[in-house]
Amino acid sequence: MGKTTLINDLQNYFKAEAGLNRSFRLLEETPRQAHELGFPINENNTPETQLWIFAKQLEMELIARDHYIADKCFVDLLAYAKYFFNDRPDLVSVLEDISRRAAAKYGLVIYLPTGEFPIEDDGVRRTDQDFQNKVDKLVLEILDEFGVKYVKITGNKKERLDQAVELIKNLI
Repeated sequence: MGKTTLINDLQNYFKAEAGLNRSFRLLEETPRQAHELGFPINENNTPETQLWIFAKQLEMELIARDHYIADKCFVDLLAYAKYFFNDRPDLVSVLEDISRRAAAKYGLVIYLPTGEFPIEDDGVRRTDQDFQNKVDKLVLEILDEFGVKYVKITGNKKERLDQAVELIKNLI
């Protein structure tokens, strides 16, 4: 009942609202795409995987031209890169530069704190709460470091959806 659930709920909501689904595009989650293509992710992640994920995210964001909603943005992707590749400052530095420039263009960032709901074991995500907490801490550090304004959303599934819908409608 985290980001992916909220994205799916938003997609269903805006499909039902006449005209609103044409206002933006929902971007697929790039780490999931990488996994589906056979790239190793999580503990087996490689620099090649990380570069593919960043390149794909950049491509999708450029094509959507500021009219999109994404499950993961460059802030999330950089947090994972910092976690998995803290011993590769050369790689992290390049990814940080890409992320900083991309994040400066975001019109709205919604932050959903980890730990409010159990993580669904879908065979792709790591369900280890300690890992999730560490990545969540990195996300907040990156948001702060980049000066990205964000809105924190909490609550049950319906409350999160209602808050997100209101925020998005205010942008449209």
